Amino acid sequence: MTVTSTSRNVRMSPKKVREVTRQIAGLPVARAKAVLANIPRKSAQLVSKTLNTAIADAEHISAEWNEADIQNRVAEIKEKINNKKTTDKGALKRKYRHLKAELVRLEEYLDSENKLAADSLVIKEAMAGAGTPLRRWRTRARGGGSPVIKRTSHIRITLSDEK
Repeated sequence: MTVTSTSRNVRMSPKKVREVTRQIAGLPVARAKAVLANIPRKSAQLVSKTLNTAIADAEHISAEWNEADIQNRVAEIKEKINNKKTTDKGALKRKYRHLKAELVRLEEYLDSENKLAADSLVIKEAMAGAGTPLRRWRTRARGGGSPVIKRTSHIRITLSDEK
């Protein structure tokens, strides 16, 4: 099963953040935390915060979810999907897509062997994409101005419990 955590509009250029995310991709969580602790950059701190959030999400899911409740929820969702298919032709595609996505996530949890155990978590994907840039102006000669683009980034970390 996978758990994804995202930090959005982080006030740092994606190019600088990517240098750090490339170093931790594919590592076990404990080793990635040690690597991030030894990198003396602001981007390492930002990636570390996102990683800690993803780990907390995984711990929450493994502590709160149990198989009996999940199986009941899967049965309810399948029943809802079947009811929607019989009543509305295109409604499942438009309005009830979230049911299919939730069903896939719950079934993935049931099929998982490790159930998001903390010692088996591995960073499946660590990436930094461009966020909305902040546009500022710097005054220039003869009443003109030139743009200053302050870049932001979205940091996304996906953890997996598969080997």
